[in-house]
Amino acid sequence: MTTYWAELDTNNIVTQVITGVDDATIEGILTGEWYSNFVGAPCVQTWIDRDDKTYAGIGYTYSYDTQDFTAPPEPEPEPQPEPEPDNE
Repeated sequence: MTTYWAELDTNNIVTQVITGVDDATIEGILTGEWYSNFVGAPCVQTWIDRDDKTYAGIGYTYSYDTQDFTAPPEPEPEPQPEPEPDNE
């Protein structure tokens, strides 16, 4: 089975999601710790198939309190210029 790991920056923002193996340890190291060492940044597991968890994406924020991810806010729409009035 495949697992997914979210790499976090110093603000707990996801910078990438990597695919991993479904093992409790790799080379005798806990899997999450192994991936953190591998990428050189904290990694936390994310689940694509759990209804009670949000699957991580780039830009999502991780909370250690809830152990879940929050999507970034939607960007504000660009203001559109007013249409030119018809002079007919």
